[in-house]
Amino acid sequence: MQWWSWIVIWLVLALALVGTIGYFGWRLFRKGIAVVEELERLTDKIDLLQRNVDELASDSPPNAILDGYSAVANRRDRERDRRATMRQLRRDTRLARGRLITAPHAWEGRTDAR
Repeated sequence: MQWWSWIVIWLVLALALVGTIGYFGWRLFRKGIAVVEELERLTDKIDLLQRNVDELASDSPPNAILDGYSAVANRRDRERDRRATMRQLRRDTRLARGRLITAPHAWEGRTDAR
């Protein structure tokens, strides 16, 4: 083999190496750009979800151990009073509705026979 044939072989191999590195580098660059674009979209979606979570998040219940007995007892008493008031309002509403239905004037206008 001639000495220049080795130079041609090594030159072709070096060019193939440079071409392969360039090709895979370009593919890697394009994939990196695609990943960055997807991360931007994902970040937007995460921000939207985080806002929804913040809006829907309920306050954590108070910690009875850290608040102390008096604060917990006051809170319990207020809640008991509130429930009793709501119960009484519902009872009054039912009684008023019952009185309205059973009042004699409620039956005067009926035309069907029973």
